[in-house]
Amino acid sequence: MTTKMVAPALALMLLTACNAPDATAPAAAPATAAPTAAAATPAPPTAPASAASAATPTIPHQDETGMHIECQGTRLTVAGLPAAGNDASPQTRLELEKDGQTRSLDKPAEMADYTAVGLACVQDKEGAPYFVVQYGELPFGCQFCEWFYLYDAQGKQLTHSTPPLRGEGDAQEPNNDEYEQWLSKLGVNHPEVTYFKP
Repeated sequence: MTTKMVAPALALMLLTACNAPDATAPAAAPATAAPTAAAATPAPPTAPASAASAATPTIPHQDETGMHIECQGTRLTVAGLPAAGNDASPQTRLELEKDGQTRSLDKPAEMADYTAVGLACVQDKEGAPYFVVQYGELPFGCQFCEWFYLYDAQGKQLTHSTPPLRGEGDAQEPNNDEYEQWLSKLGVNHPEVTYFKP
């Protein structure tokens, strides 16, 4: 009887381990308290039945051209830019591909000192797709640089972080207020972000 119980338990542990997220990738979530680079990530959004029947967002994948995510026929890519010097942090660019047309997305003005570091996709109650772009620093991030921006399927930036930081000294945290308000308005949870590896 012990042997019969051990085999299914081992199989379950192996399946769980194979589906576990990359332990080397930092988790991220909108900050409500002083965030750290290893903040816990909330569970991915659960889509209602109507949205679930629509095209499901793909898991981002990375190749030599960058990291890509597709959401209902629209593809968002974050790709590395050529190095600007030994002391400069790596920078990225965002490109949106829709209906065979590709265009670059401008970096939010308040993120001039930061760059896109991660991507995710969410769908609202009606199944409309939105992209989540995390801004921060590459390659290792920083203590308080986890900003999240929401874009629609046309690449329009819907949220801002003005001012980028709240608080003083050690109590500084990223301003994700508009992002959190939009997620609440759309009825979705903060998704798991996949990080670009330069």
